[in-house]
Amino acid sequence: MEEIKISTRDNTYNSSNTRTFLLSDEIDNESVGKILWGIIDLIQEDDEKDKKEKNYEREPIKLYINSFGGSIYDMWGLIDVMLSSKTPIHTYCVGSTMSAALNIFLAGTKRFCYKHSTFMYHQMTSYRGWQKYQDIVEGKDELDALNRQLEEFVVERTNLTRAEIDEIREKKKDVYIHSNEAVKYGIVNEIL
Repeated sequence: MEEIKISTRDNTYNSSNTRTFLLSDEIDNESVGKILWGIIDLIQEDDEKDKKEKNYEREPIKLYINSFGGSIYDMWGLIDVMLSSKTPIHTYCVGSTMSAALNIFLAGTKRFCYKHSTFMYHQMTSYRGWQKYQDIVEGKDELDALNRQLEEFVVERTNLTRAEIDEIREKKKDVYIHSNEAVKYGIVNEIL
């Protein structure tokens, strides 16, 4: 039986000697850092083999996700590595994939879910708490830019239209999407 490495802090797992990861925690610097460490290592390994072996075929990395979301900055860090990878990274929704976790899921080369998987999309949320007026004014430009990037990414990677994304933002609603709808909206390639 293969050895499973389990983090003591969170639910980020990597099965040793495989190309499979589980992200099952809040999206933050620590949880994303652990996933990035493993994925970057495999990508570099594949790049080296690609240089040495003629017709080297990259085996996909599998990223299973079950998370309610978290930090948008850490989310983008993982997404950028996934999108720039020559090695295909397939994403799998197990349970729920919501908010920032949904966007990580969308970065998959191929995207899979199970019958009872649930996705949730909503407008970007900021938890800055009580701040001085000028801090809020200065932070608004950054929030506007982040929200614009997020919405453009979702429109590019799904069948959701700009009008649907605008409506979600304007009505301040959380949109729950189940597996059959996820296929229709282009979030998922296949239900397993």
